Amino acid sequence: MRSWRGWSWDDGNFGGSGLEPQLDALQAEAKRLGYFFAQADTAATMPPVLAERLAWATEYRRKCYLYPNCPESWERQTTDSMSDGYAQEHCRSMLAALAALGIRLQEGPQACALLAAEECRQREKASLPPEPSPLSEVEVSSFVDEFFTKLDAPKEGVPT
Repeated sequence: MRSWRGWSWDDGNFGGSGLEPQLDALQAEAKRLGYFFAQADTAATMPPVLAERLAWATEYRRKCYLYPNCPESWERQTTDSMSDGYAQEHCRSMLAALAALGIRLQEGPQACALLAAEECRQREKASLPPEPSPLSEVEVSSFVDEFFTKLDAPKEGVPT
């Protein structure tokens, strides 16, 4: 995977390219799920939920880095990158570059339990109904006006 100026993931040169935040995100997400990076001859197996979460974390961080003034679009853009496979390919490239340097993903003692919890969280998230959209300023003001109008209206059949 070559990019401009002849730089390649295979070069193992991550400095000054904006990749440090993505590597931090990769390491933080791996740690959250009970994994860590170390110099090793072999890598841990990569369950699908781990691969998805690592790809999401690195791509989200990439969007934050590329578009610092547009935080409202980070989630949507990351979802788009996940759906077209770019985020997964990008993450695989990062892992391959690290492996070329002898740094591989290793499984910690609590990885199995943490991955199972993440799978449950993902299933629960998928089954929840979407959050209702917040009321607009116009809707809130019309609701308040209607409330006070009804409050001030004369009451029929109420003895005074």
